Amino acid sequence: MAIEVNNARFHYPDGTLAVDDVSFKVPTGSVTALVGPNGVGKTTMLELIAGDLELSEGVIRSDSEVAYMRQNPGFDDPETATVLDALALSLPKQLRPVHARLQRLYADNDGSADSGIAIAEALEVWQSLGGYDEEAMWDQTTRAVLGQGVAQAGERKLVELSGGERKGIILRSFMFSSVPTLILDEPDNFLDLYSKAWLEQALRESSKTIFVVSHDRTLLTKAIDRMIVFEHNGSWVHGGNYGTFRDARRARNEKLAKDLDAWAAEERRLFRYYKLMKNRAGASEALASRADAAQTRWERFKDAGPPQLPPPEREIVPKFLGSRSGNEAIRLTDFEVDGLVLPFDLKIYNGDRVALLGENGVGKSTFIRAIQHPDHLEEGTLRFGPTARVGFFSQDVNIPDTGEELLDIVKRRFPNPEQARNALGRYGLADRTRHKLGELSGGQKARVQLLLLERDDPNVLLLDEPTDNLDLESVQVIEEVLADLESTQVAITHDGWFTRIFNRFIIFDKDGLVGEVPERLRALHIVAGRGFSLLDEPDVKLLTNL
Repeated sequence: MAIEVNNARFHYPDGTLAVDDVSFKVPTGSVTALVGPNGVGKTTMLELIAGDLELSEGVIRSDSEVAYMRQNPGFDDPETATVLDALALSLPKQLRPVHARLQRLYADNDGSADSGIAIAEALEVWQSLGGYDEEAMWDQTTRAVLGQGVAQAGERKLVELSGGERKGIILRSFMFSSVPTLILDEPDNFLDLYSKAWLEQALRESSKTIFVVSHDRTLLTKAIDRMIVFEHNGSWVHGGNYGTFRDARRARNEKLAKDLDAWAAEERRLFRYYKLMKNRAGASEALASRADAAQTRWERFKDAGPPQLPPPEREIVPKFLGSRSGNEAIRLTDFEVDGLVLPFDLKIYNGDRVALLGENGVGKSTFIRAIQHPDHLEEGTLRFGPTARVGFFSQDVNIPDTGEELLDIVKRRFPNPEQARNALGRYGLADRTRHKLGELSGGQKARVQLLLLERDDPNVLLLDEPTDNLDLESVQVIEEVLADLESTQVAITHDGWFTRIFNRFIIFDKDGLVGEVPERLRALHIVAGRGFSLLDEPDVKLLTNL
């Protein structure tokens, strides 16, 4: 087994139990997913396996070196961190200090003979440990993502790249590295459909052992061998992919419910028998002895406790209302995003569900933010329906972090604190009321944003990658809510599964062209290509004013 976890428990310094008696195995050469609700301890488990945290109890073993790709890798100075810094995150342990020494030597090089000798000696060690092989993989990575070799791209600042480019650099460098066991935390976040298709294929073809946290249902169906499932009532293993997961979870929950019912029935039977014998105990010494034995059996059974409780069917219970916003919800005329999107016209009608598709960096997020703030438009016109109430959901979480506790942030939107607590409970955040925003996971922050959006009662929803960060069950619930909601919805998404609830598909290409494709699968096929042009697609209705 590449990774073996036995009876793992972990407490944070404040005493909070984050991982409780977890055991599982990750077979060598497998692609195993870790899934579960937000805040259930998935990232903590990854940090324990990687050695970033130390177990309170239990044992974790690995048969090889493990490289950990964090969801949000930190840098000493995010403003000056470079592509080369990002690539170095995937280095084997033995090469990391050599790389760091080389970078210091290059920075301090004064042209002297001593500097040259020190660099030459470090490069000799670098070569002997396989450093040039890693550099060849880095070059392959930067050419695939940025179109430049590592010699040209290495010093580029990460802050100048898009989120998708940064993620692509880090992800590919890990997949290409020589480390045999990888831990990947949300590798699909910020990837466009082309990059997601690449990741799915890379996972299927890799000989590495890969342990991945993901909520992308397409990836979990196409690229995963088995699933480790964390729930608030314990953990379990599903021996297949997401295609069979929901049926397996339903069957497990039904069994847990039956076991609980059987335990309750047995507890009542033992209790009634013990009471019956107690009532008869005065008749003889033998009956008194039997009554004592019956009481002992009942007490032992009760003290052992019930079997594992089934988890709740829904982690979150949104209450979006929705309503009509007039026949024509949004009209765009000669709408343009300077330097990104050429002028185009678009009418969106009441009840339309419009998916905005395309590669990262082609202007979709800029476009949807421009719709959010029509007063700031520099080119073109935008008009909403007369009764439109516009709500906006951002993948970047557009909630100001004031340092307040979550309950204080939320209760400003409710008549009284009790209603705010109830709302937090509906979104699975009842135990996070005293946490600050910065202490929440990405998925928990997304739930807070959805809760606040619900309070605005919008009938025109602008959604920027709404399924990113949310766990599988939350995504399923949000999909059901959006599918049933009487509202107009415009969503940027790279989640092919999520596009099933939409009826219009608008595509942005790299040249600033915008077009509409009537058929979902055809639209997904187009945007899964690298550097496509809408001019090459005969079945696209071009919306750009040429």
